[in-house]
Amino acid sequence: MRADFQLIETYRYEPGVPLTCPITVFGGLDDAVVSRESLYAWRQETSGAFKLNMLPGDHFFLRTSESLLLRLLNDKLSTLRPSAATTR
Repeated sequence: MRADFQLIETYRYEPGVPLTCPITVFGGLDDAVVSRESLYAWRQETSGAFKLNMLPGDHFFLRTSESLLLRLLNDKLSTLRPSAATTR
């Protein structure tokens, strides 16, 4: 945890060239720590597609919305995976 806190205390964002890959962001609807606006700021980090998913729960929505999050991740990854027909 010390390393986590050190990273939080010393990290400084430096803008760079946006990525070209899609970015999908997840957040908790009742999160008092990370705002929707902060999550949406990831939009500037890509020239590709961007999607913000707000799930039920607070900062620990990973636990309270685990099944929904896993389903959304699976759905998203399924769209990125090449089909069997294109890999032969």
